[in-house]
Amino acid sequence: MSVNSVSQKEKRYTRRLSQVGNSLSAGIPKEIATALDMAKGDEIEVYYDEERGEIVMKKANRSVPKGIRPDVLKAMNRAIGKYDNALRNLKDR
Repeated sequence: MSVNSVSQKEKRYTRRLSQVGNSLSAGIPKEIATALDMAKGDEIEVYYDEERGEIVMKKANRSVPKGIRPDVLKAMNRAIGKYDNALRNLKDR
């Protein structure tokens, strides 16, 4: 990993891509994950800016439905992620 500071507000990191299934992956530096309060299982948005030739990643901004505690929502999302295939198979029966 290397860090190149461009300005006080911007830091650039270099990462090597890894193969994960049919996709490529790159790790998010701990400093960025901490600053954005990101943890394993959190969602990010990824899009390609064709005009600039850039890949942009940002933490998904999921609003919590009114009246639902964030910890309950997080547990529900973990369960859905863990049992996604089983739940989809039940839907098709």
